Amino acid sequence: MAAKIRIIIVDDVQESRDNVERLLKFEPDIEIVGKASGGREAIDLVTAKQPTVVLMDVNMPDIDGIEATKTIMARRPNTGVIMMSVLNEPDVLRRSMLAGAREYLVKPFSLDELLSSVHMVHEMVKSMPVAAQHPVAQAVQAAQTLEHREAGKAQIVSFVGSKGGVGRSLLACNFAVALHELTKQSVALVDANTAFGDVAVLMNVTDGKTLADAVQFRNQIDTDMLESLLQEHSSGVRLLLAPTSPQDAETITPELLRDCVANVSEMVDYVVVDTRPGFDDLNLSIYDLSDLLMLIVTMDMAAIKDAKQFLEIADLLGYSSSRVRIVLNRSHPQSGIPAAEIGESLRRELLAEIPEEAAPVLRSINEGVPIVTGAADSKVAIEIRRLAATCLRELDPESTVALNGAKPEPRSGLVGRLRVALRN
Repeated sequence: MAAKIRIIIVDDVQESRDNVERLLKFEPDIEIVGKASGGREAIDLVTAKQPTVVLMDVNMPDIDGIEATKTIMARRPNTGVIMMSVLNEPDVLRRSMLAGAREYLVKPFSLDELLSSVHMVHEMVKSMPVAAQHPVAQAVQAAQTLEHREAGKAQIVSFVGSKGGVGRSLLACNFAVALHELTKQSVALVDANTAFGDVAVLMNVTDGKTLADAVQFRNQIDTDMLESLLQEHSSGVRLLLAPTSPQDAETITPELLRDCVANVSEMVDYVVVDTRPGFDDLNLSIYDLSDLLMLIVTMDMAAIKDAKQFLEIADLLGYSSSRVRIVLNRSHPQSGIPAAEIGESLRRELLAEIPEEAAPVLRSINEGVPIVTGAADSKVAIEIRRLAATCLRELDPESTVALNGAKPEPRSGLVGRLRVALRN
């Protein structure tokens, strides 16, 4: 039998606690392991009982639900907190999600709403402890990565995240072009979003070979074979494109993708990889090889929540905070969430803040011309070049590469050289 979903109910009103318990007590896959009447009691109970899901009221007399959630997430980041409140206010929702809650229920709620939230949050967090149960696999991955770096291969920078629509592909493409322009060295851009890759569209490449053409050589991937697959873009960046058909994506195995990227890294000075959302085996094969993981987040609550979950899983998988960098995309002063607050919520410094600038970005996408060349004086292009320069210094502090006037030094309040370890 599958393990039951272990739940703690937290509410300062006994009748409310009992009502929630009555709703759930006859569900065969759910077990109520405790009830608490306040935030302080909830923190102690979570430590003792280690539940899967906590149903947390917002307003309580000693420690409110938001502060209790912050403490719980700091101690047990793989706990799924569902906030419950009679307040259907955006500010309370925002503060709850920033504290670490994964769902928000407005009282009174139905059994269907409650069960839907419990099961969704359970699915969201259940894989996280599994990732932490493989220390041997983590040690092997670390050794492979170290071997890769010591072999003198290219530095690999991957653009990652657990949510689509945040501009990851656009940034990866322009970052690769900016890197080539700044260093005058060879750069390869790999589209590892094998089913729905956008690099070909963003770089205006209409035909040519793709990763799908490597499948027939799956047992003999080498630099000679990849030489025939890489395309030279007008920017000077070499492209290894995703398959043109989603059906062909099924033929790309994690081993094949890893071998392709590893061999490409022997052919150039830098490799930039655009990935797809998530932590599947295909992405993990890239993450393990990467020197930097550029986590892209935007100024909306869904993206912030997903970024926080990405960091939690990355921590469980053993990826150090020095490898995972946060890039805020589409930054706008009227978003309602200050950039500093996003960094505080994620417990990380922001490596870069790319501004919202719709017109040149849209024109770049529609014309297939990288914004760092087609609109070189735009705010977006300037910040992407600054990001590339900063990463160059991160990858090689002793580098003497001329950066064409770019200033990679962090700006006060936005970018720091010191990275704070994940405490969520």
